[in-house]
Amino acid sequence: MSSFDSKWKTCAGRAREVPERDTTAPFGFATRVLAAAAAQPTEPVSLEVVWQRLTFRSLGLVGAVLVLCAVFELPHWQDRRPFEPGVENTVAQLVWTL
Repeated sequence: MSSFDSKWKTCAGRAREVPERDTTAPFGFATRVLAAAAAQPTEPVSLEVVWQRLTFRSLGLVGAVLVLCAVFELPHWQDRRPFEPGVENTVAQLVWTL
C-alpha cells in the first residue's frame, strides 16, 4: 500500500508541474463548423433508403460468410465416407427394450 501512495504522489506531482496550455479554439473555428453543417443536405432520408442500405450491407455480410464456409468445406468435398453409425443405430436397436 505504501508503494502505491508513493507512486501516486510522484505522478500527482508530475501532473502539477505540466504547464497550462491554451485551450481556446482557433480564430474562425465556429464559422468553419457552421459552414460545414450548412453544406450538408437538409432533406431527410426516407426509411426505405435506410432499410435498403442495411439490407445490402447484410447481404454482403451473409455472402462473405457463405464464401468463408465454402472455403472451409472445399477440402472435404470429395470425401465420400458415410457418417459413423453411432448413437442413431444404438437408440434404434435399444428402443424396443424400453
